[in-house]
Amino acid sequence: MNDTQKAQIIISIEQLRLIESELFQLTSKYGVDTIEEHDKLMIQGKLSEYAVGDDLFIFDHLLSEKEKIEKNLSKLNIKKGDIWKNLQHLLGLPKLSSQI
Repeated sequence: MNDTQKAQIIISIEQLRLIESELFQLTSKYGVDTIEEHDKLMIQGKLSEYAVGDDLFIFDHLLSEKEKIEKNLSKLNIKKGDIWKNLQHLLGLPKLSSQI
């Protein structure tokens, strides 16, 4: 793997981290994990379109961007479950002991 690929992976992982942070804020705000759950709450009358506003579009966009980044990382042979381990390795960070 060359330096350009490493940089691309690191940038993609950082973008993914930021997207996941924003998604967490939205899911915490409404107590949902998916657009489908969000839609259910709206159908049940527990959320109104007025109350949600643009958040639904933002949520949908973030999920779409997350999928694109994960696909790109997959093309670079970075498995979804190993993303954070790979970042640690690429940055040359020491392994943290889980034992105290």
